[in-house]
Amino acid sequence: MQSKTVQLFDALDGFLDKERLAILDGALDDIGRIAREKETLLDGRDILAPDVKTLELIRRKAERNQYLLAAAIRGVRTVTARLEALRNGPGELNTYDKSGQKTTLGGGPKGALQRRA
Repeated sequence: MQSKTVQLFDALDGFLDKERLAILDGALDDIGRIAREKETLLDGRDILAPDVKTLELIRRKAERNQYLLAAAIRGVRTVTARLEALRNGPGELNTYDKSGQKTTLGGGPKGALQRRA
């Protein structure tokens, strides 16, 4: 039974390495496929705990991949926000003149031509 546990954790270790490479390459389809394969590997099995060294290695790799995925998601959100800002143009800017009256700058009609120096 122990050899099946070793094989299982060796396979999981390999999937975590493949997942890392897919994240770094931005291969979203591969990430999804690897996640399904990991789930299938672990689904419904009675898993014996491996030795502490193996368990620590798997934990570190899983945490690393989680960190990389979180960074990738933040990057996608940043790009999405930037593209939205470029598409919509600059927003309104509320400011006050020297007499204290509120003035709104920018925010003209959508699609208006902008000239920049």
